[in-house]
Amino acid sequence: MLSTASTESMSEIPPSETTSRRDRSIRLAVVTSFISKAGTILLQLLAIPIATRVLGREEFGLYTTVNLTLTTMALLEVGIGPALTHGLTRARASGDEMKQRELGSTAFFLMLGVSLLAGLALAAVLSSVSLSSLFGSAYAGKESALRPALWAGLGLFLLYFILNLTERIREGHLEVASNNLWGAAGNVMAAAFVGVGIWFVPQVWFLVLAVHGAMVLGKLCNTVTLWKKHPLMVPSLKFVKPAMARLLFSDGMAFSTCCLVTGVIEYNFCGWMVGRVGGPAAVALYGVFISLTVMQLGFVVMLSTPTWPAVAEALARDDRAWARKAAKRLYLFGTGFAVCSALGLALVGPWVLPLWLGKDFTGIGRVLLGCYGLYFVAHVWRHLNHTMMIGTGQVGKLVRIQLIESATVAILGAVALHYGGLETLLATMAVVILALTGTFLPKQVAKVLNRWA
Repeated sequence: MLSTASTESMSEIPPSETTSRRDRSIRLAVVTSFISKAGTILLQLLAIPIATRVLGREEFGLYTTVNLTLTTMALLEVGIGPALTHGLTRARASGDEMKQRELGSTAFFLMLGVSLLAGLALAAVLSSVSLSSLFGSAYAGKESALRPALWAGLGLFLLYFILNLTERIREGHLEVASNNLWGAAGNVMAAAFVGVGIWFVPQVWFLVLAVHGAMVLGKLCNTVTLWKKHPLMVPSLKFVKPAMARLLFSDGMAFSTCCLVTGVIEYNFCGWMVGRVGGPAAVALYGVFISLTVMQLGFVVMLSTPTWPAVAEALARDDRAWARKAAKRLYLFGTGFAVCSALGLALVGPWVLPLWLGKDFTGIGRVLLGCYGLYFVAHVWRHLNHTMMIGTGQVGKLVRIQLIESATVAILGAVALHYGGLETLLATMAVVILALTGTFLPKQVAKVLNRWA
Protein backbone atom coordinates (compact mmCIF):
# COMPACT_ATOMS: atom_id res chain seq x y z
CA MET A 1 0.00 0.00 0.00
CA LEU A 2 1.24 3.46 -0.84
CA SER A 3 2.02 5.50 2.25
CA THR A 4 1.11 9.14 2.73
CA ALA A 5 4.72 10.01 3.42
CA SER A 6 5.79 8.47 0.15
CA THR A 7 3.15 10.40 -1.78
CA GLU A 8 4.13 13.66 -0.19
CA SER A 9 7.84 13.09 -0.74
CA MET A 10 7.32 12.66 -4.46
CA SER A 11 4.53 15.09 -5.23
CA GLU A 12 5.53 18.06 -3.05
CA ILE A 13 9.13 18.53 -4.16
CA PRO A 14 9.80 22.25 -4.69
CA PRO A 15 10.07 23.29 -8.37
CA SER A 16 13.65 24.49 -7.90
CA GLU A 17 14.67 21.03 -6.68
CA THR A 18 13.00 19.23 -9.59
CA THR A 19 14.71 21.58 -12.03
CA SER A 20 18.05 20.98 -10.34
CA ARG A 21 17.49 17.22 -10.43
CA ARG A 22 16.73 17.26 -14.17
CA ASP A 23 19.82 19.36 -14.92
CA ARG A 24 21.97 17.16 -12.73
CA SER A 25 20.69 13.96 -14.33
CA ILE A 26 21.50 15.30 -17.81
CA ARG A 27 24.98 16.47 -16.81
CA LEU A 28 25.78 13.14 -15.18
CA ALA A 29 24.41 11.28 -18.19
CA VAL A 30 26.57 13.31 -20.58
CA VAL A 31 29.72 12.72 -18.50
CA THR A 32 29.13 8.98 -18.30
CA SER A 33 28.22 8.96 -22.00
CA PHE A 34 31.78 10.01 -22.78
CA ILE A 35 32.93 6.90 -20.94
CA SER A 36 30.38 4.78 -22.80
CA LYS A 37 31.27 6.31 -26.16
CA ALA A 38 34.95 5.71 -25.46
CA GLY A 39 34.06 2.02 -25.09
CA THR A 40 32.05 2.13 -28.31
CA ILE A 41 34.90 3.78 -30.20
CA LEU A 42 37.34 1.23 -28.78
CA LEU A 43 35.07 -1.54 -30.00
CA GLN A 44 34.69 -0.03 -33.48
CA LEU A 45 38.37 0.86 -33.84
CA LEU A 46 39.44 -2.66 -32.85
CA ALA A 47 36.65 -4.89 -34.13
CA ILE A 48 36.20 -3.50 -37.65
CA PRO A 49 39.84 -3.30 -38.80
CA ILE A 50 40.73 -6.62 -37.12
CA ALA A 51 37.71 -8.27 -38.72
CA THR A 52 38.47 -6.88 -42.19
CA ARG A 53 42.09 -7.98 -42.01
CA VAL A 54 41.62 -11.40 -40.44
CA LEU A 55 38.38 -12.37 -42.15
CA GLY A 56 38.91 -10.43 -45.39
CA ARG A 57 36.49 -8.04 -47.06
CA GLU A 58 34.11 -10.74 -48.27
CA GLU A 59 33.92 -12.55 -44.93
CA PHE A 60 33.43 -9.20 -43.19
CA GLY A 61 30.60 -8.61 -45.65
CA LEU A 62 29.01 -11.81 -44.37
CA TYR A 63 29.32 -10.54 -40.79
CA THR A 64 27.71 -7.25 -41.87
CA THR A 65 24.92 -9.18 -43.56
CA VAL A 66 24.25 -11.07 -40.32
CA ASN A 67 24.18 -7.84 -38.32
CA LEU A 68 21.80 -6.17 -40.78
CA THR A 69 19.50 -9.18 -40.68
CA LEU A 70 19.46 -9.51 -36.91
CA THR A 71 18.89 -5.83 -36.23
CA THR A 72 15.72 -6.06 -38.31
CA MET A 73 14.26 -7.80 -35.27
CA ALA A 74 14.60 -4.55 -33.30
CA LEU A 75 11.11 -3.83 -34.63
CA LEU A 76 9.83 -6.33 -32.06
CA GLU A 77 10.57 -3.92 -29.20
CA VAL A 78 7.14 -2.47 -30.07
CA GLY A 79 7.97 0.78 -28.38
CA ILE A 80 7.30 -0.37 -24.83
CA GLY A 81 10.21 1.87 -23.94
CA PRO A 82 8.62 5.31 -24.44
CA ALA A 83 5.25 4.26 -23.05
CA LEU A 84 6.92 2.68 -20.03
CA THR A 85 9.17 5.69 -19.43
CA HIS A 86 6.31 8.19 -19.69
CA GLY A 87 4.19 6.08 -17.35
CA LEU A 88 6.94 5.75 -14.77
CA THR A 89 7.65 9.47 -14.96
CA ARG A 90 4.03 10.32 -14.17
CA ALA A 91 3.76 7.63 -11.47
CA ARG A 92 6.91 8.84 -9.73
CA ALA A 93 5.78 12.46 -9.96
CA SER A 94 2.56 11.52 -8.13
CA GLY A 95 4.18 9.01 -5.76
CA ASP A 96 2.07 6.08 -7.02
CA GLU A 97 4.11 3.01 -6.05
CA MET A 98 1.45 0.51 -7.14
CA LYS A 99 1.39 2.00 -10.65
CA GLN A 100 5.17 1.66 -10.81
CA ARG A 101 4.95 -2.03 -9.85
CA GLU A 102 2.25 -2.67 -12.43
CA LEU A 103 4.15 -0.91 -15.20
CA GLY A 104 7.40 -2.77 -14.53
CA SER A 105 5.82 -6.22 -14.24
CA THR A 106 3.42 -5.82 -17.18
CA ALA A 107 6.13 -4.57 -19.50
CA PHE A 108 8.52 -7.38 -18.55
CA PHE A 109 6.11 -10.25 -19.10
CA LEU A 110 4.69 -8.65 -22.24
CA MET A 111 8.18 -8.47 -23.77
CA LEU A 112 8.96 -11.99 -22.61
CA GLY A 113 5.90 -13.30 -24.45
CA VAL A 114 6.63 -11.30 -27.60
CA SER A 115 10.24 -12.49 -27.64
CA LEU A 116 9.24 -16.14 -27.29
CA LEU A 117 6.70 -15.92 -30.11
CA ALA A 118 9.11 -14.03 -32.34
CA GLY A 119 11.88 -16.51 -31.59
CA LEU A 120 9.72 -19.45 -32.65
CA ALA A 121 8.66 -17.72 -35.87
CA LEU A 122 12.18 -16.66 -36.83
CA ALA A 123 13.59 -20.08 -35.95
CA ALA A 124 11.10 -21.63 -38.34
CA VAL A 125 12.26 -19.28 -41.10
CA LEU A 126 15.95 -20.06 -40.51
CA SER A 127 15.22 -23.77 -40.56
CA SER A 128 13.17 -23.85 -43.75
CA VAL A 129 14.32 -21.04 -46.07
CA SER A 130 17.54 -21.19 -48.10
CA LEU A 131 19.83 -18.28 -47.38
CA SER A 132 20.63 -17.66 -51.05
CA SER A 133 16.95 -16.98 -51.69
CA LEU A 134 16.95 -14.41 -48.89
CA PHE A 135 20.19 -12.58 -49.64
CA GLY A 136 20.81 -13.27 -53.33
CA SER A 137 22.73 -15.67 -55.52
CA ALA A 138 26.08 -14.10 -54.52
CA TYR A 139 25.64 -15.79 -51.12
CA ALA A 140 25.27 -19.29 -52.55
CA GLY A 141 27.75 -21.71 -50.99
CA LYS A 142 28.28 -19.55 -47.91
CA GLU A 143 25.56 -21.12 -45.77
CA SER A 144 28.11 -22.84 -43.51
CA ALA A 145 29.42 -19.43 -42.41
CA LEU A 146 26.09 -17.60 -42.28
CA ARG A 147 23.72 -20.03 -40.62
CA PRO A 148 25.59 -20.61 -37.31
CA ALA A 149 26.05 -16.84 -36.95
CA LEU A 150 22.35 -16.24 -37.55
CA TRP A 151 21.38 -18.84 -34.93
CA ALA A 152 23.76 -17.38 -32.35
CA GLY A 153 22.60 -13.85 -33.10
CA LEU A 154 18.94 -14.81 -32.91
CA GLY A 155 19.25 -15.95 -29.30
CA LEU A 156 21.26 -12.91 -28.28
CA PHE A 157 18.95 -10.40 -29.91
CA LEU A 158 15.88 -11.91 -28.28
CA LEU A 159 17.61 -11.36 -24.93
CA TYR A 160 18.28 -7.78 -26.02
CA PHE A 161 14.56 -7.11 -26.32
CA ILE A 162 13.83 -8.18 -22.77
CA LEU A 163 16.87 -6.56 -21.15
CA ASN A 164 16.41 -3.29 -23.04
CA LEU A 165 13.43 -2.65 -20.76
CA THR A 166 15.93 -1.96 -17.99
CA GLU A 167 17.26 1.04 -19.89
CA ARG A 168 13.76 2.44 -20.38
CA ILE A 169 13.04 2.02 -16.67
CA ARG A 170 16.30 3.80 -15.82
CA GLU A 171 15.20 6.67 -18.08
CA GLY A 172 11.91 6.90 -16.19
CA HIS A 173 13.94 7.25 -12.97
CA LEU A 174 16.27 9.80 -14.64
CA GLU A 175 19.17 7.34 -14.21
CA VAL A 176 20.55 7.30 -17.74
CA ALA A 177 24.07 7.48 -16.28
CA SER A 178 23.72 3.88 -15.06
CA ASN A 179 22.81 2.75 -18.57
CA ASN A 180 25.89 4.49 -19.91
CA LEU A 181 28.27 2.92 -17.41
CA TRP A 182 27.02 -0.61 -18.03
CA GLY A 183 27.01 0.03 -21.76
CA ALA A 184 30.64 1.09 -21.52
CA ALA A 185 31.44 -2.10 -19.63
CA GLY A 186 29.77 -4.15 -22.37
CA ASN A 187 31.74 -2.34 -25.07
CA VAL A 188 35.05 -2.89 -23.32
CA MET A 189 34.28 -6.58 -22.83
CA ALA A 190 33.31 -6.90 -26.49
CA ALA A 191 36.51 -5.21 -27.65
CA ALA A 192 38.54 -7.56 -25.46
CA PHE A 193 36.71 -10.65 -26.73
CA VAL A 194 37.18 -9.59 -30.34
CA GLY A 195 40.78 -8.48 -29.95
CA VAL A 196 41.86 -11.74 -28.27
CA GLY A 197 39.46 -14.36 -29.54
CA ILE A 198 39.32 -13.70 -33.26
CA TRP A 199 42.91 -14.84 -33.64
CA PHE A 200 41.93 -18.26 -32.29
CA VAL A 201 38.40 -18.57 -33.76
CA PRO A 202 38.33 -16.50 -36.99
CA GLN A 203 34.69 -17.27 -37.77
CA VAL A 204 31.70 -15.05 -38.45
CA TRP A 205 29.64 -16.72 -35.71
CA PHE A 206 32.34 -16.01 -33.13
CA LEU A 207 32.49 -12.33 -34.04
CA VAL A 208 28.71 -12.12 -33.57
CA LEU A 209 28.94 -13.90 -30.22
CA ALA A 210 31.89 -11.82 -29.00
CA VAL A 211 30.32 -8.46 -29.81
CA HIS A 212 26.68 -9.04 -28.93
CA GLY A 213 27.23 -11.56 -26.13
CA ALA A 214 29.29 -9.00 -24.23
CA MET A 215 26.54 -6.40 -24.72
CA VAL A 216 23.94 -8.81 -23.34
CA LEU A 217 26.14 -9.48 -20.32
CA GLY A 218 26.40 -5.74 -19.61
CA LYS A 219 22.62 -5.35 -19.89
CA LEU A 220 22.08 -8.28 -17.56
CA CYS A 221 24.30 -6.68 -14.91
CA ASN A 222 22.39 -3.41 -15.35
CA THR A 223 19.12 -5.26 -14.76
CA VAL A 224 20.33 -6.93 -11.56
CA THR A 225 21.57 -3.64 -10.09
CA LEU A 226 18.29 -1.93 -11.05
CA TRP A 227 16.24 -4.52 -9.18
CA LYS A 228 18.45 -4.14 -6.11
CA LYS A 229 18.08 -0.35 -6.09
CA HIS A 230 14.38 -0.26 -7.04
CA PRO A 231 12.61 -3.35 -5.68
CA LEU A 232 9.34 -2.02 -7.09
CA MET A 233 10.68 -2.91 -10.56
CA VAL A 234 11.19 -6.63 -9.81
CA PRO A 235 8.66 -8.36 -12.09
CA SER A 236 5.83 -10.35 -10.56
CA LEU A 237 2.89 -12.01 -12.31
CA LYS A 238 0.45 -10.77 -9.65
CA PHE A 239 1.04 -7.16 -10.76
CA VAL A 240 0.46 -7.80 -14.46
CA LYS A 241 -2.53 -5.81 -15.80
CA PRO A 242 -4.02 -6.92 -19.16
CA ALA A 243 -5.46 -3.46 -19.84
CA MET A 244 -2.05 -1.91 -19.27
CA ALA A 245 -0.46 -4.52 -21.54
CA ARG A 246 -2.83 -3.55 -24.36
CA LEU A 247 -1.95 0.11 -23.87
CA LEU A 248 1.78 -0.61 -23.89
CA PHE A 249 1.47 -2.79 -26.97
CA SER A 250 -0.66 -0.36 -28.98
CA ASP A 251 1.57 2.58 -28.13
CA GLY A 252 4.52 0.34 -28.90
CA MET A 253 3.32 -0.46 -32.38
CA ALA A 254 3.08 3.25 -33.10
CA PHE A 255 6.57 3.92 -31.75
CA SER A 256 8.03 1.01 -33.71
CA THR A 257 6.55 2.41 -36.88
CA CYS A 258 7.71 5.98 -36.36
CA CYS A 259 11.21 5.27 -35.02
CA LEU A 260 12.47 1.75 -35.53
CA VAL A 261 11.18 1.35 -39.09
CA THR A 262 13.61 4.06 -40.16
CA GLY A 263 16.53 1.82 -39.21
CA VAL A 264 14.95 -1.24 -40.79
CA ILE A 265 14.45 0.59 -44.09
CA GLU A 266 17.67 2.59 -44.25
CA TYR A 267 20.04 0.07 -42.69
CA ASN A 268 18.53 -3.33 -43.34
CA PHE A 269 16.41 -2.96 -46.47
CA CYS A 270 18.84 -0.66 -48.26
CA GLY A 271 21.74 -2.84 -47.14
CA TRP A 272 19.92 -5.85 -48.52
CA MET A 273 19.42 -4.04 -51.85
CA VAL A 274 23.11 -3.11 -51.97
CA GLY A 275 24.00 -6.75 -51.35
CA ARG A 276 21.65 -7.94 -54.08
CA VAL A 277 23.23 -5.53 -56.57
CA GLY A 278 26.90 -5.63 -55.59
CA GLY A 279 27.35 -8.70 -53.39
CA PRO A 280 29.28 -9.02 -50.10
CA ALA A 281 32.02 -6.55 -51.09
CA ALA A 282 29.51 -3.79 -51.77
CA VAL A 283 27.53 -4.42 -48.60
CA ALA A 284 30.79 -4.33 -46.63
CA LEU A 285 31.28 -0.69 -47.72
CA TYR A 286 27.65 0.11 -46.90
CA GLY A 287 28.20 -1.55 -43.52
CA VAL A 288 31.13 0.79 -42.87
CA PHE A 289 28.84 3.78 -43.47
CA ILE A 290 26.30 2.30 -41.06
CA SER A 291 29.01 1.81 -38.44
CA LEU A 292 30.14 5.42 -38.92
CA THR A 293 26.56 6.60 -38.52
CA VAL A 294 26.01 4.62 -35.32
CA MET A 295 29.39 5.61 -33.89
CA GLN A 296 28.96 9.33 -34.60
CA LEU A 297 25.29 9.47 -33.68
CA GLY A 298 26.30 8.20 -30.27
CA PHE A 299 27.74 11.61 -29.45
CA VAL A 300 24.32 13.16 -30.10
CA VAL A 301 22.47 10.38 -28.29
CA MET A 302 24.50 11.05 -25.16
CA LEU A 303 22.54 14.31 -24.82
CA SER A 304 19.23 13.33 -26.46
CA THR A 305 18.72 10.18 -24.36
CA PRO A 306 18.59 11.94 -20.97
CA THR A 307 16.87 15.01 -22.43
CA TRP A 308 13.58 13.53 -23.56
CA PRO A 309 12.61 11.87 -20.23
CA ALA A 310 13.56 15.11 -18.47
CA VAL A 311 11.41 17.10 -20.91
CA ALA A 312 8.52 14.68 -20.28
CA GLU A 313 8.84 15.22 -16.53
CA ALA A 314 9.06 19.00 -16.98
CA LEU A 315 5.88 19.03 -19.07
CA ALA A 316 4.16 16.80 -16.50
CA ARG A 317 4.93 19.53 -13.95
CA ASP A 318 4.00 22.26 -16.48
CA ASP A 319 7.55 23.63 -16.53
CA ARG A 320 7.57 24.59 -20.22
CA ALA A 321 10.29 27.20 -19.84
CA TRP A 322 12.78 24.52 -18.81
CA ALA A 323 11.56 22.20 -21.59
CA ARG A 324 12.10 24.90 -24.23
CA LYS A 325 15.60 25.59 -22.91
CA ALA A 326 16.51 21.88 -23.02
CA ALA A 327 15.14 21.54 -26.56
CA LYS A 328 17.12 24.52 -27.84
CA ARG A 329 20.31 23.15 -26.30
CA LEU A 330 19.73 19.76 -27.94
CA TYR A 331 19.00 21.19 -31.40
CA LEU A 332 22.08 23.46 -31.38
CA PHE A 333 24.46 20.76 -30.27
CA GLY A 334 23.11 18.05 -32.59
CA THR A 335 23.04 20.07 -35.80
CA GLY A 336 26.43 21.65 -35.11
CA PHE A 337 28.03 18.28 -34.53
CA ALA A 338 26.49 16.75 -37.66
CA VAL A 339 27.63 19.55 -39.97
CA CYS A 340 31.18 19.53 -38.60
CA SER A 341 31.36 15.74 -38.91
CA ALA A 342 30.13 15.76 -42.52
CA LEU A 343 32.63 18.43 -43.57
CA GLY A 344 35.51 16.70 -41.82
CA LEU A 345 34.77 13.32 -43.41
CA ALA A 346 34.52 14.81 -46.90
CA LEU A 347 37.90 16.53 -46.44
CA VAL A 348 40.03 13.80 -44.85
CA GLY A 349 37.96 10.64 -45.39
CA PRO A 350 39.70 9.44 -48.59
CA TRP A 351 43.00 9.41 -46.69
CA VAL A 352 41.85 8.26 -43.23
CA LEU A 353 39.46 5.42 -44.13
CA PRO A 354 42.08 3.24 -45.93
CA LEU A 355 44.46 3.69 -42.99
CA TRP A 356 41.72 2.59 -40.62
CA LEU A 357 40.13 -0.23 -42.63
CA GLY A 358 42.99 -1.47 -44.82
CA LYS A 359 43.93 -1.43 -48.50
CA ASP A 360 40.66 -3.12 -49.56
CA PHE A 361 38.90 0.20 -48.88
CA THR A 362 41.12 2.48 -50.97
CA GLY A 363 39.57 4.63 -53.69
CA ILE A 364 36.59 5.96 -51.70
CA GLY A 365 36.02 9.34 -53.35
CA ARG A 366 34.90 12.67 -51.92
CA VAL A 367 31.65 12.60 -53.92
CA LEU A 368 30.58 9.40 -52.19
CA LEU A 369 31.68 10.74 -48.80
CA GLY A 370 29.90 14.02 -49.45
CA CYS A 371 26.65 12.18 -50.21
CA TYR A 372 27.08 10.18 -47.05
CA GLY A 373 27.76 13.39 -45.10
CA LEU A 374 24.50 14.89 -46.39
CA TYR A 375 22.65 11.76 -45.32
CA PHE A 376 24.26 11.91 -41.87
CA VAL A 377 23.20 15.53 -41.34
CA ALA A 378 19.62 14.65 -42.34
CA HIS A 379 19.72 11.54 -40.15
CA VAL A 380 20.80 13.55 -37.08
CA TRP A 381 18.22 16.29 -37.72
CA ARG A 382 15.48 13.66 -37.86
CA HIS A 383 16.80 12.02 -34.69
CA LEU A 384 16.61 15.33 -32.83
CA ASN A 385 13.01 15.85 -33.89
CA HIS A 386 12.09 12.24 -33.09
CA THR A 387 13.53 12.75 -29.62
CA MET A 388 11.49 15.88 -28.98
CA MET A 389 8.29 14.40 -30.45
CA ILE A 390 8.62 11.49 -28.01
CA GLY A 391 9.46 13.79 -25.12
CA THR A 392 6.43 15.97 -25.85
CA GLY A 393 4.16 12.92 -26.09
CA GLN A 394 3.34 13.13 -29.81
CA VAL A 395 4.05 9.58 -30.96
CA GLY A 396 0.62 9.39 -32.58
CA LYS A 397 1.36 12.32 -34.91
CA LEU A 398 4.88 11.12 -35.53
CA VAL A 399 3.79 7.74 -36.86
CA ARG A 400 1.78 9.08 -39.78
CA ILE A 401 4.50 11.24 -41.30
CA GLN A 402 7.15 8.61 -40.64
CA LEU A 403 5.19 5.95 -42.52
CA ILE A 404 5.10 8.21 -45.56
CA GLU A 405 8.80 8.99 -45.28
CA SER A 406 9.92 5.38 -44.87
CA ALA A 407 7.83 4.21 -47.82
CA THR A 408 9.21 7.04 -49.95
CA VAL A 409 12.80 6.23 -48.95
CA ALA A 410 12.31 2.56 -49.85
CA ILE A 411 10.79 3.28 -53.26
CA LEU A 412 12.99 6.16 -54.37
CA GLY A 413 16.07 4.55 -52.81
CA ALA A 414 15.60 1.40 -54.90
CA VAL A 415 15.30 3.50 -58.06
CA ALA A 416 18.30 5.64 -57.12
CA LEU A 417 20.50 2.61 -56.41
CA HIS A 418 19.54 0.96 -59.68
CA TYR A 419 20.25 3.98 -61.88
CA GLY A 420 22.89 5.96 -59.95
CA GLY A 421 24.67 3.68 -57.51
CA LEU A 422 25.46 4.13 -53.82
CA GLU A 423 26.09 7.88 -54.08
CA THR A 424 22.65 8.53 -55.51
CA LEU A 425 21.04 6.23 -52.93
CA LEU A 426 22.56 8.17 -50.02
CA ALA A 427 21.73 11.58 -51.50
CA THR A 428 18.14 10.52 -52.23
CA MET A 429 17.59 9.31 -48.67
CA ALA A 430 18.92 12.61 -47.34
CA VAL A 431 16.65 14.75 -49.52
CA VAL A 432 13.55 12.72 -48.60
CA ILE A 433 14.30 12.97 -44.87
CA LEU A 434 14.85 16.73 -44.96
CA ALA A 435 11.75 17.31 -47.08
CA LEU A 436 9.38 15.28 -44.89
CA THR A 437 10.13 14.72 -41.20
CA GLY A 438 12.85 17.36 -41.29
CA THR A 439 10.26 20.00 -42.19
CA PHE A 440 7.05 18.82 -40.52
CA LEU A 441 8.23 17.63 -37.10
CA PRO A 442 9.93 20.84 -35.84
CA LYS A 443 6.63 22.67 -36.23
CA GLN A 444 4.81 20.07 -34.13
CA VAL A 445 7.42 20.24 -31.37
CA ALA A 446 7.22 24.05 -31.30
CA LYS A 447 3.42 23.94 -30.92
CA VAL A 448 3.67 21.98 -27.65
CA LEU A 449 6.68 23.76 -26.18
CA ASN A 450 5.31 27.23 -26.91
CA ARG A 451 1.78 26.51 -25.70
CA TRP A 452 0.66 29.18 -23.24
CA ALA A 453 4.15 30.69 -23.41
